[in-house]
Amino acid sequence: ELVSSIRVANTSLMVINSQQGVEVGTDLIWNQVDHYNKPLIFAINQMDHEKADFQMSLESLTEHYGNAVTQMQYPVNEGEGFNQIIDLLKMKLYKFGPNGGKPEKLEIPANELEKANKLHNELVEKAAENDENLMELYFEKGNLSEDELRAGLKLGMQNHDVFPVFCISAKNDMGAGRLMGFI
Repeated sequence: ELVSSIRVANTSLMVINSQQGVEVGTDLIWNQVDHYNKPLIFAINQMDHEKADFQMSLESLTEHYGNAVTQMQYPVNEGEGFNQIIDLLKMKLYKFGPNGGKPEKLEIPANELEKANKLHNELVEKAAENDENLMELYFEKGNLSEDELRAGLKLGMQNHDVFPVFCISAKNDMGAGRLMGFI
């Protein structure tokens, strides 16, 4: 079933358990996605679990699948109190209510701004690497617009040079809407 669905899909989405990171099943799915050369998005789920570890999960993805693993977001407060995500593409803080759903879009707080800017710059460089024109724009302006970023990321995904990583809590409907918006 997995093989036949991957063969006809335009893009695959692989859900990663935030407590475990890469598991045996992850590698089995990866082998099929890689074999058919399909774009892939990772969603690190269960960010609201008491043992959630986003950084460990992200590192396990990078160890297994290389530098093409591209961080698009990070949780501000993973674990049982999880309700905030910093989006590195839009450079916004998404704050969810107790029942999840549509988040409040806020400016990134000062205590997270340095980290967010560093990760945003890494995302811009990753997007620019995929297109010579974008690379020239990046050198000229020092940054790329959101549309330019999207174009570079799309090319990178098609070439298996970018595998975006999102963080979500599917159970509490936090982050899934932003993930779907990206798709």
